[in-house]
Amino acid sequence: MTLQKIQNFLILPSLLFTILIFTGCISTRKMDRFVSEQYNNQIPKQNTKKAPAITVDYSETIYTDRISSSARKTSKVLPLLFYWQWDYRHTSTLNPSIPVNNFANYIYAIANRGLNQKLNGHQLALTVEQAPTTFAIVDKAHLIWVVYAISWDKLYVEPDAKDLILSYKITKDGAVKSGKITIENIDANKNIRFAQSWKSSTSEYLLRYNENIKTMTKAFVDKLIEEI
Repeated sequence: MTLQKIQNFLILPSLLFTILIFTGCISTRKMDRFVSEQYNNQIPKQNTKKAPAITVDYSETIYTDRISSSARKTSKVLPLLFYWQWDYRHTSTLNPSIPVNNFANYIYAIANRGLNQKLNGHQLALTVEQAPTTFAIVDKAHLIWVVYAISWDKLYVEPDAKDLILSYKITKDGAVKSGKITIENIDANKNIRFAQSWKSSTSEYLLRYNENIKTMTKAFVDKLIEEI
């Protein structure tokens, strides 16, 4: 076998895997359809009946009812003499109503665990100014030339690093108390397991994402109770 054939043989598995992941079995349309299915093809609604004294809004106007919007690109190409690197990234952005309404429903559900008692009849208006909404399936492909070519990939799901930021206003008899609270987002990259499908890794991420919103909501409530 010639050197060129050896090189092609070693490069081929990595390139084929990348092609299958990012240009074959996964596409922006398929990703958006799959993400939508994870939310039963509808944006969660706020159940305000559980805590009528609390309102939750988003700081910006949302003009779409799409569940998600995806994009695919090669974000980095580093061709050197003996080392090449490609950074393939498939990014999905959730409709902001999803984290906002999930936050609202969870805070309504736990309001009686101290928050309502602390409010004591006051009206609480919350505005979500920032929340994590994106995630990316990332493939970092590497290739080293040392007599022959050696290539490998690192695939992982990258969460949004944005913290949860909310402002609040408490009103009673015309008096207003206001403030702003930031909750750190501790979500981290999660490697995609060998032979794990993009659907499986996406489904796992969205479950973790929804739980992360709950965790940050609980941290927000605890901090709000301390402040008021």
